[in-house]
Amino acid sequence: MTTGHLRLCASALAILAAGTTIAHAQDSASDTASEAPANGEIIVTAQKRAESVQSVPISIAAFSGASLDKQNVVTVLDLGKVATNFQTVRSSNTGSTRIGIRGVGSLANTLIEPSVAVFVDGVYVPRSGSVLGAFLDIEGVEVLRGPQGTLFGRNASVGALSLRSALPKGEFSGEVSGEIGSFDRYKISGNLNLPLTENVALRVAGMGQWFKGPWINKLDGKHYGGSDDVSFRGTLKADLGNVEWILRGDYTRLDGDGVANFDFDPNSVSAARLAFIKAAFNGGPDTNLNDRVMNQSMATGLIDENWGISSTASLELAGGSTLKLINSYRVWTNDQLDGDIVYFPVSLASRRSLFDSKSQNHELQFISPEKEWLGGKFDMVAGVYYFEEDFALGEQLNLGTAFCGVLVPAGPARTACGNYYAVNNGVAATDQDVFQNVKSFAAYGQGNLHLSDQLTLTLGGRWTTDRKRGTYAQASSPFTQTLRATEMLTFPGIRENRFTYRVSLNYKPSDDILVFANHSTGYKSGGYNSGGGTPSLSVVDGNGNLVSTKRLFTRETVKNYELGIKSAWLDRKVRANVTLYRMDIGGFQDRAFDGVSFIVRNAGNLRQQGVEVDLTIAPSRDFSVTGSVAYLDSQFTDFRTASNLPGLPGTQDLTGKPNTFSPKWSGNVAVDWGTDLGQSGMRLAVNGTMSFISSQFVGTVNDNNPQSLAAPYALLGGRISLSGADDRWTLSVFARNLANKHYRPLSVYQPLGGALGLNNTVFPGSTANRVSASEPRMFGAAATYRF
Repeated sequence: MTTGHLRLCASALAILAAGTTIAHAQDSASDTASEAPANGEIIVTAQKRAESVQSVPISIAAFSGASLDKQNVVTVLDLGKVATNFQTVRSSNTGSTRIGIRGVGSLANTLIEPSVAVFVDGVYVPRSGSVLGAFLDIEGVEVLRGPQGTLFGRNASVGALSLRSALPKGEFSGEVSGEIGSFDRYKISGNLNLPLTENVALRVAGMGQWFKGPWINKLDGKHYGGSDDVSFRGTLKADLGNVEWILRGDYTRLDGDGVANFDFDPNSVSAARLAFIKAAFNGGPDTNLNDRVMNQSMATGLIDENWGISSTASLELAGGSTLKLINSYRVWTNDQLDGDIVYFPVSLASRRSLFDSKSQNHELQFISPEKEWLGGKFDMVAGVYYFEEDFALGEQLNLGTAFCGVLVPAGPARTACGNYYAVNNGVAATDQDVFQNVKSFAAYGQGNLHLSDQLTLTLGGRWTTDRKRGTYAQASSPFTQTLRATEMLTFPGIRENRFTYRVSLNYKPSDDILVFANHSTGYKSGGYNSGGGTPSLSVVDGNGNLVSTKRLFTRETVKNYELGIKSAWLDRKVRANVTLYRMDIGGFQDRAFDGVSFIVRNAGNLRQQGVEVDLTIAPSRDFSVTGSVAYLDSQFTDFRTASNLPGLPGTQDLTGKPNTFSPKWSGNVAVDWGTDLGQSGMRLAVNGTMSFISSQFVGTVNDNNPQSLAAPYALLGGRISLSGADDRWTLSVFARNLANKHYRPLSVYQPLGGALGLNNTVFPGSTANRVSASEPRMFGAAATYRF
């Protein structure tokens, strides 16, 4: 960050002596009644106790479920449209999804740990790909930016995402909703509150969604990108004197094709090469980046199932302290058959990927009463934690009908390949099975020392021990050894211990102003590379034990520094928050291409720094404006062994260059207007949204290739609603990507581009490029009835 930018940020802090709440607190009282006090502020649990977001010295983006509905945010993939410095990207496989905060995330179909920890009702979810289903009965969402290594711990090295489902209300009530939308999208959802006894209540919720998908394949004339989804959740809450017990169970199934359309960029190859592709491969891939059409061989299918149970028991102790026990068990399975992985209109090779995660969480928390110990000078949160996961990863490569003729040299080898295909149709020409067991133990504590009514010192620490073990097996046919070498090994055991901490000094000159300075650290453990290649990534001894370090990568650490201010004025009709931050990441776990295969390795040191500014103006119930903007300065402070450009040998020095998915500017604005319609009791509401992001590198590897530099873009959305008396019913129409903007979420190099002769020999370092298609404009209408 330059001196000029630092002055700009410092000026923003000085001028806005009142921090802006990313917590879209413009919601009406009815939207947030269960989670907000009368002044409309959002209540969050970022410090393991319920507090106003304006009182928490952390950079937080918090939203009620009603606010997300109003802004057409229906999955985790949509959250980046309302939360600045938060991005989600899915690759060709739904199980490999990147969730990033402040430009840092993990995108890899490997055993790498996520950089952003995901929690659902206080339970850690170890695999980001398992939370892609539509939101169901969500009460609130919190995006915690910066390391949360003390209270949230495992893999919250750059931040955390916390989802909270709605609790039973203790009265008979409910709602049912129906939606229709573009591309034959139909959705029905609802919830029901049932009081079972005076102290026991049940809430059940369900959702079904059917979607044809927006992409049209010229080769077979079918639609792709659709799925049929179902979700259910049940919550039982019992208030038994000084004991509160909450039992939850949920189930989600996604059943579709799993297709993410990757368009062929015609500008990435010469005109002569493009003509050759079209002539040699059945007309070639579709090269119009601004339509919804693709032209490729398809053999697809997706079944994704995710279910879990959890129990949260809270015991109120004498003196006002609380002892809370959280136990959970979760299972996620994902079985996906990709379309032809070369994306050509001939059948070359398809891939079947399988993910299987079984995890359990157990946490015991002690929460003291706030400001009651030591004469009102001290309060604290402490706990112990255990996590275990068994994770299996499988991958099969199936040969297509054109594989032997295109990719195997003419002669005896091609004849033998054809004979092999005739016997088993090319199924499982490579077969990979990887297993990993993770066990994590932690103990933590965080205390607040109130030095005066205005000044508070917070000290927290967490000790974590991670243990890992695993196995790797790769089988290949004689005709795919050039792609994946056969190998079998046992990973060496990993045991890592790490202490993470947080120090914060908070000054509150008035009830409406909070100034804070934070220093916190984060950590995520090392692990194993599950990728295959030729030659093998592994060197093993005679007993099959790994002795090469290429299969291993070590831990990543984060040091974070923040200066922020949160404030409100004009009777809290205006709120403004500003956070100035710097994150120094050591041993950055980077996904790289080493000339043979994709691997995760410790690349060097990365610095992400910038400012987050959020403003809410809500002069009345009828009108509000909420805006957020983030500036991000990303650069590797030491990265001398980065992946080189395609076709070039060796490595390159990217010191001083930015990380992928690190735009300098991003932001959003939402405008809400409403009016009562005379004495009818009906109300008309209009919501308009705009989100924007500046140019950024969106490639799957860090190589600073101009081909993967995505142009800036802005997205528009809106909703118009009419509600009946007492909010009994609501009719809405809405639009997503209203201007039908085409943008680039992800860029990948053409699979097998070198083998197909697509690396550019005139301009070395460039190759054929694929661009993931953006979501097109979509319209919809919804009706909701409440009782």
